[in-house]
Amino acid sequence: MAPHEPIEEKWGFEQAIIGPVGSLAFMQLSNNDRVIAAQKYGGLRESTGEVEISFFGMCAFRITTPKGLEIVIDPWRNAPGFGGYWFLVDFPITRCDIGLCTHAHGDHDAIHRLDAAMILDRMGGTFELGDVKITGILDKHMCEPQNDLYNSKMMMELFGKKTCPPNENMEWCNTMFLIETGGLRILHWGDNRQNPPDDVWEMMKDIDIALLPVSDDGHILTPRWGRKIAEKLNAKVIIPHHYFIEGLNAPNAGWELPAVQFTRMLDHTFLDSPTVSLSPEKIKDYKQHVMYFGENTVTDIYKWQPPEYRAENVPLPEPVKAWERFKPRKGDRY
Repeated sequence: MAPHEPIEEKWGFEQAIIGPVGSLAFMQLSNNDRVIAAQKYGGLRESTGEVEISFFGMCAFRITTPKGLEIVIDPWRNAPGFGGYWFLVDFPITRCDIGLCTHAHGDHDAIHRLDAAMILDRMGGTFELGDVKITGILDKHMCEPQNDLYNSKMMMELFGKKTCPPNENMEWCNTMFLIETGGLRILHWGDNRQNPPDDVWEMMKDIDIALLPVSDDGHILTPRWGRKIAEKLNAKVIIPHHYFIEGLNAPNAGWELPAVQFTRMLDHTFLDSPTVSLSPEKIKDYKQHVMYFGENTVTDIYKWQPPEYRAENVPLPEPVKAWERFKPRKGDRY
């Protein structure tokens, strides 16, 4: 996408008095010219031969197709309800062609922060535009993560939330997005359960790049489950997300650990920027190779910097006995 002028201060919602209820597309300054061009010409530029993946933090990614279409997945917000205050910074208002949301939780569903030509919210079925094919694979949200943080019984006792099927409510349903572009099959797991049924697994064969919500404390997927799922997907590359990032995630909000130990369990690359460009040729010899963004995010995260105290050799004052001005003129005591 061509460089854009800053839009944060011009975005209608920033000055809105009312909260975000319903679509905010009428406040967007952009239009649908880019997606019309993709519909008509099959893309927005000549193919670069590579897919660009950028990490915003949490579970949010931007995938740029070889022919220039931009797809943003799972922007976050501090949601009402039991989710509460999870983030120290807002998701940046971001222009894109297609916005995707895997499920109705605040750490995934801030679609009002996307200046998008179209939103595919919890979509099932298949959508094609330009050089991308998107398949929404419908299943269920994680309800028994097998970690030390929470389980379905605790969620019911504390929040009155029935998280496991049957009869769970919509926030415990999930869409996994299979994005096919540039010869790559990229799967965003959302917060899906570890054990989808066989017919769902059949839709996810031979994944090239698996975006999996793995953290060392297993808020969604434990390292053990992350590895098992990657093996079952036959994934060449694993990109972890849904892990704690200092300066982005609020402390004590439900998880505290990154995904460093998980990364070190397997062949891995610690990435040094928030963007990586991949192609079938680049990853053809990989097998469950972890590419870890760590704290490298597109988002400007808040890092507290302690003040600097410059030590200078200031001469010490003489130890003046100021009280002696009250000394009796005669003798030692009044």
